[in-house]
Amino acid sequence: MPADFEPTMVLPGDSDQSATVPGVSPRRESREKEHVKGRASVSASLNSDTRAQEAKRKRSFGLCASLGGAVSSIRMKLASSRWYSSPLAVALRGMMQGRNWAILMVIALLLALFMPDIWVLAGVNDTIFIDVVLTLVMALFTLELLILSVVDSHYILSFFQLMDIFGTVSMIFDISFMLGVAADEAQIASNNADATANLMLLRAARAAKVGARAGRLSRVLRFLRFVPFLAGGDKQDENQTGIASMISGQLANLVATRVACLTIILVMVIPLFDIWTFPQSDYSLQTWVNRLSVDVDEMRYDDCMAELGLMKDFYDRKAYGPYLACIGVASTDSEGQVTFTCTQNMAGIAGQVAAFDFSREAPPRLSSSLIVHTGTFMVQVNMHSNAQVEAGFSMGTMTFIIVIMVFCGLALSSVVTDLAVRPLERMLGTVRKIASTVFKFTAEVSAEQNEEEVTDIDSSNEMKLLEKVVQKLAIIADLQTARAVPDETEDMRDEDLGILSMMHGANITKSKGRQTRRPSGTVQRKKGHLGVPAVRLEDFGVSQEIFNSWSFNSLTLSKNQRINLAVYTVCKFHEETEGFVNTGDEVGMFQRFTTAVEKEYLPVPFHSFAHSVDVLHAVSRVLRCISSSSILSELEEFSLLVAALGHDIGHPGVNNGFLSEVGHELAMQYNDRSPLENMHCAKLYTITNKQETNVFYHLSKDQYKEVRKICIESILHTDMMAHQAMVKDLQMLFQMNTEVFTAEPECDDKGQLIISQPEVEIFTEPDTKSKVLNCVLHSADVSNPCRAWDVTHDWAMVCLEEFFAQGDQEKLLGIPVQFLNDRDKLNKPNSQIGFIEFMIAPFFVAQIRLWPNLHEMGGNLSRNIANWQDMWEKEVSPAEEERAKVKGRVEKVQTNINEAIQRTPI
Repeated sequence: MPADFEPTMVLPGDSDQSATVPGVSPRRESREKEHVKGRASVSASLNSDTRAQEAKRKRSFGLCASLGGAVSSIRMKLASSRWYSSPLAVALRGMMQGRNWAILMVIALLLALFMPDIWVLAGVNDTIFIDVVLTLVMALFTLELLILSVVDSHYILSFFQLMDIFGTVSMIFDISFMLGVAADEAQIASNNADATANLMLLRAARAAKVGARAGRLSRVLRFLRFVPFLAGGDKQDENQTGIASMISGQLANLVATRVACLTIILVMVIPLFDIWTFPQSDYSLQTWVNRLSVDVDEMRYDDCMAELGLMKDFYDRKAYGPYLACIGVASTDSEGQVTFTCTQNMAGIAGQVAAFDFSREAPPRLSSSLIVHTGTFMVQVNMHSNAQVEAGFSMGTMTFIIVIMVFCGLALSSVVTDLAVRPLERMLGTVRKIASTVFKFTAEVSAEQNEEEVTDIDSSNEMKLLEKVVQKLAIIADLQTARAVPDETEDMRDEDLGILSMMHGANITKSKGRQTRRPSGTVQRKKGHLGVPAVRLEDFGVSQEIFNSWSFNSLTLSKNQRINLAVYTVCKFHEETEGFVNTGDEVGMFQRFTTAVEKEYLPVPFHSFAHSVDVLHAVSRVLRCISSSSILSELEEFSLLVAALGHDIGHPGVNNGFLSEVGHELAMQYNDRSPLENMHCAKLYTITNKQETNVFYHLSKDQYKEVRKICIESILHTDMMAHQAMVKDLQMLFQMNTEVFTAEPECDDKGQLIISQPEVEIFTEPDTKSKVLNCVLHSADVSNPCRAWDVTHDWAMVCLEEFFAQGDQEKLLGIPVQFLNDRDKLNKPNSQIGFIEFMIAPFFVAQIRLWPNLHEMGGNLSRNIANWQDMWEKEVSPAEEERAKVKGRVEKVQTNINEAIQRTPI
């Protein structure tokens, strides 16, 4: 240190800038006059300036909007990426939002905030342990930052990410092998000509460090949702996780985030204003060292020892002071680091200085020792008390900030909760009740979600339900308003128009009231041998394998074989001693009833007794496939089997439209409303009213009423006018219970899907059960396209032959010939493509979604429409454009069938 060094002392209030008060100018009056004259020009330019400012604001807004759009685009790309929905990303996101990770990060945060200051307060003179711990904390912060950046789209470029980056980087100021201060190294005071500049840089770094450490406080906000009074749940309703409570928690987090933003910005920004102010530091230490150094350099050794005594007395009244002094040499290494080396020669003044007793011990942490030196003299000062005070204030500041963030956020959120959330909670409670009824949204779902950490309102139960409500309503509206007849029919062939004409008409079925489920009841059986001895199906011309498949063809059987097979089907449907045809008397009664029914069927090509047996077989198979024993009583199953046998009794081979057109007595009798179906019911009960053919003789009065109701309802619903309404009912049933029908199914030993208990509950609802009963009979009635190809082809030919016979009568009577009835114009394969596309496929697709075990019928239907397409191409040799159009229609039907088999939601 040069001898002429004089420390600059700055008194409080001094400043580099002088405060001058300008005097009054003698030309002021003239300048004011000139200003008045210039107002006109200023006013004239005001509009242009305003427009310029407006344009500037618009550019600023446009820039902000573009930045916001870019951020939203980045977040959207991440959220829509395949990685974002991958199992690994979902698992990582769940881990980040889980309670265990939150607890771990709270511990890491507390260590990052307070451990360096605790080490100072405790006077720990060790860096290894704290460096290891803080390095692990920094690694955890970095890991969390990286994972959240790739699994949470809302985190990208958010307040949390920016503060996490700032807070994580700030860890380097607390780790000694990075930019931190080692606990076992003394600090050297700056004493060169650039002392002021260096000290300003140190203060700037310190301000950045304090602000950066405050940035770590943003992590506290993520853990607010785990604080009981900020979690958004009511103690009075702990078992229900509602959207209102989620909103309450979200509002608490959002409000606390805003409070934290202001708090953290204040902590980070306010110290910056102190950077450019001259530091109010104690320069007495450097002054004492300068005086001592001058005494030694000028060899005034007695004065030096006297100065040491005065220095000791001066600092005895202070919490800090010197504890060691020595004479030596200051040196600078290649990296610019200044070090001071005390002389090893203890003779003379050097030994006296080194042996001087300051009556003060060395600090427990060497980093709390401040080395003040010149070129030849050095004093080490114990600053441990000051460091402890600083650390204590730092911890107090952090604690105060956390308290402010948490409790100010709580106070604000509680106000919002009382004003907005409580009314919303009551409203959404009603929504939840309604949705739970509509979607079978059981409490089990809520219980499952309570176990998860819900951090997003969009993932809450009620929001999901509201979204599903809207989706369901849209689908239901589409189903209800869907036109049975396409808008564009100009390019359709006559065969397609004929199918649409068959479908056209109003749903004339009566609305059914609710009914309670009633078991079959127990009926006393007469003791004796069973009426069906050990017989083989081969005796009826059918093998067991064919009978249990969709290759069964009743057209190839004789009359007696059909009668016996019908009796066998009903008697063997239930196990022995179960059902309603067991004893010899009951079997004999059913044999006479079946024979009487056969006599009432007319010898028409399609609607003959062969069709009756075919439908009976189909009903029995469909009942097996849908596990009817789980949803229907024995009495209901027996009713359907009887209805199947008599559903077309007396059919004349012409349809209802023909009867109405010619004014047939049946149309007059039943007012054009399902005249054939009404007639079938009447003829069926005419037979059962006879004592010798009354198959219901052993039923109780209540059972008889139930059987009659089921038979009449199901037979009336075989009218094609009820077809479209039935399709919509099935589609609606699936949509209203998608969660149940798309659940993971279980299979039995044979690979058949087991109907679940929720499905049983749906199908046993009185209204739904009525639809199931009607659906089973109607699906069996129109199931010919779902059989093996040979069977399907045979039935299609006899059906078309009956249509043609009606067409011949229409030509004879001079009435309009219906599209499907003109044998001279109709293309048979193309008519079947249209029949399957417009009528059969939608019906069975809806059934397969509800009962996947009907998938074999769907597979047959898919193959058969392809076969009809091949046959049509061979017969017609259509143009390439028409071929492609029909092929597209066929492929669409096949796709719909496959999606139904997979139970893909609509």
